[in-house]
Amino acid sequence: MENIEGHCYCGTVGIIIKEYGDFVYTCHCDECRRINSGPVLSIDPGPKENLEFAHGSEMITTYFDENIERGFCSVCGTTLFWHNPEDNHYCMNAELFDDIIKNASFNLELFYDMKPEYYSFAGERKKLNRNFEEIHQSA
Repeated sequence: MENIEGHCYCGTVGIIIKEYGDFVYTCHCDECRRINSGPVLSIDPGPKENLEFAHGSEMITTYFDENIERGFCSVCGTTLFWHNPEDNHYCMNAELFDDIIKNASFNLELFYDMKPEYYSFAGERKKLNRNFEEIHQSA
């Protein structure tokens, strides 16, 4: 897909991903769960050059934590992105982009060893621990 439009809950911040597929993953790390009140569903559009903040960029509030920049809409509080400036790499909240999530392929869970027992997703997918090693579970 090309020129995929997305926006925060209130529509103040608009984002365009220039090129992306349909891959969605989740992160179970402590930070993502605390910020988002549960596991976060993300997409991985990569570098800044693949993104455009179409409108409302002045309304993005950022928070830096251990060299990671996190962006939020300052009006409605929607989590927008996680950015590693050193690698020029962005991960975005998947739920901002209706065209991606309507046909999404959900086949990866990151930081699975940090996932609490009280929830789990149905279906099978690749699960990686905090060292990005695959976790194999017996039935």
